[in-house]
Amino acid sequence: MPAICPYPGLRPFTEEESFFFKGRDLHIRQVVKLLETNKMAFITGASGDGKSSMVYAGVIPFIRAGFFKAQYNSWLIVDFKPQRNPLKSLSDATAAVLGIDADKCINDLEFGFSSLTDIYKQSGYYVTGVDEAVNKGKNLLIIADQFEEIFTNSENFNEVITSDASYTAINLLLETIRISVAEQLPVYVIFTMRSDFISQCTVFKHLPEFVAYSQFFVPQLKRDEIRQVIEEPAILAGGGVSPSLT
Repeated sequence: MPAICPYPGLRPFTEEESFFFKGRDLHIRQVVKLLETNKMAFITGASGDGKSSMVYAGVIPFIRAGFFKAQYNSWLIVDFKPQRNPLKSLSDATAAVLGIDADKCINDLEFGFSSLTDIYKQSGYYVTGVDEAVNKGKNLLIIADQFEEIFTNSENFNEVITSDASYTAINLLLETIRISVAEQLPVYVIFTMRSDFISQCTVFKHLPEFVAYSQFFVPQLKRDEIRQVIEEPAILAGGGVSPSLT
């Protein structure tokens, strides 16, 4: 019997479990290409098809390993879910990762527009000197996971009425992408969202255009990829799967 179970079940794979995450190598590279080119990737798909797993156990380990054309070698990962107040969720995650005061962070972000990139520039992780880049410079990746919570929580969205926190958070993320492209900042944004909520994105100005600009719809796994998903984690954990079961 293997010492650990390499199959997490219904929950997503974590970054620590990336060793067992198989079958999505091509799709991981495609998402990374979108990030390199467009500074963003809007990952959509059906519920339970592995969007979050692909980000946490696929994309993040891939870029941390250096397989990404970015300005610096190191990364800051600001990871949040919208929950019932997306602006506070984004602010809390940003403050924790960048090591800044939480109250000041949310006060700054409430202004919207360029405030998120301003915070990054002032954090000390955005540097221009060669020596500083090696020692201090860090790229910033923002992950808005389970973005459909903008629409599923009534505090954020109720009968086509959007909360101020939702509007500001989305404005911040879209403006961050625009500024990152315009100024070639090492700042990137990933969204994951169930595809059945795409039509509701129209209630937010410019959001549909950004979805169309850099959408990645999670493909179905092919036969060989499914075989990898079934067999390889067990082998890596010291066990095995019989061919008949596969």
